[in-house]
Amino acid sequence: MAGILGIGTGIDIDSIVTALVNAEKAPKTQQLDRLEKATTSRFSALGTLKGSLSGLQTAIQNLNKPSLFSTRTASSSSSAVLSAKADPAAIAGKYSVQVQQLATSSKVGLQSVPADASTTFSSGKMTISAGSTSIEVDVSATNNTLAGMRDSINAAGKDKGISATIVTDASGSRLVLSSTATGAGNDIKVAVTEDGVTSGTVSLASQAFQPSASLKLPAFSGAPASTLFQSGNLAIKAGTSTLNVAISDGSSLESVRDAINAAGTGQGVSASIETDAAGSRLVLNSTNGTSLELTATAAGGTPTSNPLTSLNPASDVSATSSGPDSTSGAAGVINKAQSAVLFVDGLKVVSASNTVTSAIDGVTLNLAGAQSASDLAAGKTVDVTIGVDKGSVKSNIQKFVDSYNSLMNTAAQQTAVVQVGEGSNPVTGALVGDATVRGLLSGLRNELVKMTGEEGTRALADLGITTQKDGTLKIDDAKLSSALDTKFDQVANYFTGDKGLMVRLDKNVGEYLKAGGVFDQRTKALQSTLTGPGGIDEQRKALDLRVSKIQERLVAQYTAMDQLVSRLQKTSESLSNQLASLPGLVKKD
Repeated sequence: MAGILGIGTGIDIDSIVTALVNAEKAPKTQQLDRLEKATTSRFSALGTLKGSLSGLQTAIQNLNKPSLFSTRTASSSSSAVLSAKADPAAIAGKYSVQVQQLATSSKVGLQSVPADASTTFSSGKMTISAGSTSIEVDVSATNNTLAGMRDSINAAGKDKGISATIVTDASGSRLVLSSTATGAGNDIKVAVTEDGVTSGTVSLASQAFQPSASLKLPAFSGAPASTLFQSGNLAIKAGTSTLNVAISDGSSLESVRDAINAAGTGQGVSASIETDAAGSRLVLNSTNGTSLELTATAAGGTPTSNPLTSLNPASDVSATSSGPDSTSGAAGVINKAQSAVLFVDGLKVVSASNTVTSAIDGVTLNLAGAQSASDLAAGKTVDVTIGVDKGSVKSNIQKFVDSYNSLMNTAAQQTAVVQVGEGSNPVTGALVGDATVRGLLSGLRNELVKMTGEEGTRALADLGITTQKDGTLKIDDAKLSSALDTKFDQVANYFTGDKGLMVRLDKNVGEYLKAGGVFDQRTKALQSTLTGPGGIDEQRKALDLRVSKIQERLVAQYTAMDQLVSRLQKTSESLSNQLASLPGLVKKD
């Protein structure tokens, strides 16, 4: 309807109709614009408030975890010796630990052979074991060199912790076998069976290896035949087996030797007597591995005889094993498999691994190094301290306070009323007077001031947390630290008990944030105001339709009026012409 001019009147019907339509439309449009702006602002403000409340809920739930208060810290006074880790079952306290030796794995060098590419072995089978783990390697014409056997061993042992390398020394080249299994009884052993199919330059049987150990017992100044002992029992632990030897009263050093040899026949245990400047002593030998220990217990007997316990070796004496010989090429032990030995508050603990989980309930000790003999002799210990994790608790309390204050600041911004000058309307936040905000803040404040818990820890103020004039919280760090130091369990109960503060706050906040909760209902209502039935969008469409009809009606009315004026003008002109043509009518000039 652009540029319609009245034919009869000459007036601009378009401009008149547009002005009338706009006058009709403007009030409602302005009303809808204001409503849309206010609704959108509330929608956005509620989203911001909900975000702050979600942050508070996360902080509440983290502080409400019982595991937070049951977490334990573990520290060591010497990380070079050990580190520690504690689980919630650990009891807070201090433990004195000494580490005498670390758990180690086995490493052996087999019999050397000429370092010549033409050196080959006869065919057969090698069975390599380390404790309960073993592998089998078939040796044939395809792999009967040192390099071929090394590769076959590595292929078979890659998933079992057994590996091989070649080392060359003055005696020739040899296979060096290693195992990852720590602990006594995990020595590497090599059994060989030749099948006679292929003969090489060297017999495969030369690669068989049975680790052995010897243990020197204390020396006695008397002659072996006249050095007498009272009755008792000798427990000889060789590898994973223990041999018990009963000793009768009045037995000589020679008799003790003979008793051990008789009992050890077929057990891989034997004894001999060695005499040097210090005197005569028993030397125990074992072919059951590198671990060899003796524990003598006395039963009593002739007072003039030596107690059987005098045969016990000193604490710093352990079994020895011969290493590979670079002159003769003989096989030997490079590293023996041994268990870790430590003392916790003076009690001896033996562990196959350097990760010790059985020494202290709920505590894992990770051994890193053995103490020196002088430190052990001087009684020097490593202090392991188990405590509650106050740092994490304090950090989570701080996060709760920060999140609460963030919510308070957000609410203050959204409900602020700011005067901008005399005679001007104040600038207001999108949620001024909002019942949701009032209800939320009121509920939170009511929970914060409730007195619960045990005597001395019944309110936040008892922990050094107080409310400021603006509604935010403030922490007195010294008072909070003191509360955690002196009444940690009461603090835990105040926050996480059945009726603890965090339990109540979580329930309160949950009513607002849960699916279908207060925020969802408010958001749904605001969305409905914008786009729902009877909402702003529908009202705009209805207004446009009504205005369109008004416009059509006005155009029709003004057009009809213009047409009437046009007809009247034509009638007037016709009458004037007729009158002018009548006889006797004199026109005035």
